Amino acid sequence: MHSFLFIFLCIIVFWSPLPLGSNRDWSMSLLALLTSLLVVSCLLTFQRNHVAPRALKQHKGLVLLFFMIPLWIVIQIIPLPSSFIAYISPQSMVLSSSQDAWLTISTNREASLNSLQKSLCYALFFSASLVIINTPKRLETVCQVLVMSGVFQACYGVMVVLGGSSFDVLHIMSPYLGSTTGTFINRNHLAGYLEMIIPIGIGLLITHILQNKNQWAGLRSAIREFISSLLSGKARIRIFLAIMVVALVLSHSRMGNTAFFASLGLCGVFGIFIYRKHHKAKSLFVLFSSLIIIDIFILGAWFGLDKLAQRLEKTSSDEEQRVYVFQQTLQAIQDYWLTGSGAGSYYSIFPLYRNADISNFYDHAHNDFLQIGLEYGLIGSLIFAAIVIYSLTCAVQAQVSRHTAILKGVGFGVMMAILSIMIHSTTDFNLQIPANALLFSLLCALACIAHGIEHQEHPKRKSSKSRTA
Repeated sequence: MHSFLFIFLCIIVFWSPLPLGSNRDWSMSLLALLTSLLVVSCLLTFQRNHVAPRALKQHKGLVLLFFMIPLWIVIQIIPLPSSFIAYISPQSMVLSSSQDAWLTISTNREASLNSLQKSLCYALFFSASLVIINTPKRLETVCQVLVMSGVFQACYGVMVVLGGSSFDVLHIMSPYLGSTTGTFINRNHLAGYLEMIIPIGIGLLITHILQNKNQWAGLRSAIREFISSLLSGKARIRIFLAIMVVALVLSHSRMGNTAFFASLGLCGVFGIFIYRKHHKAKSLFVLFSSLIIIDIFILGAWFGLDKLAQRLEKTSSDEEQRVYVFQQTLQAIQDYWLTGSGAGSYYSIFPLYRNADISNFYDHAHNDFLQIGLEYGLIGSLIFAAIVIYSLTCAVQAQVSRHTAILKGVGFGVMMAILSIMIHSTTDFNLQIPANALLFSLLCALACIAHGIEHQEHPKRKSSKSRTA
């Protein structure tokens, strides 16, 4: 039964980006249904075996934070006395045409109910991941499944770009002609998905290097060891990384590429600092150097990094309408700074603040930080911030204090992935896309697992003698 649960979890991970990033009502409902079935199966399994999942107790703080998000949404949508609403959210009273004695904090109850379903799905999937991924082997397998999912997205996107619409067998029909989108509609969302998965692949490469027991014997030996690793089974991971980087570059996502390469440089320096006294420090330096040289200068130049650079050069604050969107969103936040306007209510609130400088319709702020601040207020924003800080802390501690190679490697991958998506979130709304939000929830779980799995007690298999006794 435990194996079935693990396979089921991997299927959900691979499936979530396929139906347009699960960014449709039917696909999000299906994702929530699959997650619910997974959680129910977990509950039945542990109730039958009378085994308490220690991982939930070990990281109960983060579990509580994840469930505090849907709890806060419930508070936003339940009717409260109008006098209390007038005190904590005066702007909600101004917008409400009702004279009822009971009102809600949320200005769009239907949208908040939809967000409640999503946030509950992410919290349940996070908790199930903590329980099911309970061994280093399973941790490595999940990372491999993530890499395979990223490779599929990359290959599909590249084939459609290079081969034309005839290769779009899933009929995605993205409006971004000439840019990779995978099974997403928006190229920036594919970029967000890949920039969270490529670091996991890098973490697997670091794992292979740390698992090698050979002692450091000079630069020539490190280069020879690195080349031999490329000719071994580890070459498969390196090829997969190259494919995903090509797709990332071909997405022509300005902030997606900027976020990835910036996080690679920052985390590479941080990783070298952490492992500076490790006997594999020079080998890791060679790895990070090769990632920068091959991925940026060779693959980037070959597959159109110059076009991406041209897009960056043409970008101007005066020309980008998003700047005005950010300014007006900040103005809206001032009116809902404490409790927010209600989860999912951005598309209905923002038109009230839109000025003549904004001609397009915006259902998202194109900045996850601003949208969360407007919809959830200061109270909800603090919950999201605590989740990110907690996960990053676990990822760093896994690299510093854990002894198993896969735990260190996953710690680095999660650290880089979270940093990258945080940078990208300043100009996009990846965390509003269910597939990317679910992946982010899984990354938080992987950070906790990498940090605490060595302290967990795993049930030992009974010997054949004890079973026959």
